[in-house]
Amino acid sequence: MKSDKKCELLACEIKKILSNGIDLSSEVIHYVDSTFSNPTIEELKNILQDDSDCETDSLVELLFFPDENVQIQLEKFLENNGFEQEDEEEVLNYLCRKPLAVFFHFPAKRGSFSLEIPEATAHQFLKRLNISKQIDESLLAAIKGNFDETRRRRLAVRIRNSRFPASENALDFLGVFFEKWDTESNDVMKHLGFILSFLEELHEDADIFKALMKKKRLYLKHLKRTEKFEEQLKKTNIETLILQGKSPAFMDKNEARENMAIIDRINQTVFGKTEHYETLFGAEENIEC
Repeated sequence: MKSDKKCELLACEIKKILSNGIDLSSEVIHYVDSTFSNPTIEELKNILQDDSDCETDSLVELLFFPDENVQIQLEKFLENNGFEQEDEEEVLNYLCRKPLAVFFHFPAKRGSFSLEIPEATAHQFLKRLNISKQIDESLLAAIKGNFDETRRRRLAVRIRNSRFPASENALDFLGVFFEKWDTESNDVMKHLGFILSFLEELHEDADIFKALMKKKRLYLKHLKRTEKFEEQLKKTNIETLILQGKSPAFMDKNEARENMAIIDRINQTVFGKTEHYETLFGAEENIEC
């Protein structure tokens, strides 16, 4: 398909989605209510029209921040019509030829309101869709071969929004993860989120299994340190412990345990094995970080 034609069609797809209105997420509603003291629809309209309010620009940007549900509706079109970064300007021109008003819906019959999207905001909206991100074909094939259409698109969107270096090492690891994941399990998104965050900070030539074990050891260290601190707290007060240079860990115990379980599940899925570090920390061993 010619570049200008596919850009026009993408702009039409985006307009179609926006014309259906946007249901405000719980995060957006929390921001609105906490920042502007639970405003009514009329009060919110007045806030959005007040150019002197320094919070208005942030609110408009947040309202027009595309969530995963918007991206999922566009994913198939993006995959079928490889876009380049220079196509963004063309799509934006088609998108902003006529003023575009979008309806936003509060839940629980709280009401709706419309807002015309400024061109600068439309530009930011478009950039956050990551239309020029090319997802590796082997990854898409691995996802398609093991997941239904709904989850396939959601997984693809997560990868499109990620920033990990697409090295051969990382792509091979992700490909095996998608191919071997037990599709009867419903928590693939949680595990993929951990993987993508992990890969973003990983050197592209690193041994992934060893790096995951190092990560697990760190979580275990936080866990043991917290448990030790809590035992000491039973014998003395927190002020005394702080004066002794001791303090609680920076990570919640449940978070540490959950992340360790996620690492084990990922390793069992991809490598067919994992390692347990519990025996490495004896009762008298110094585990202060």
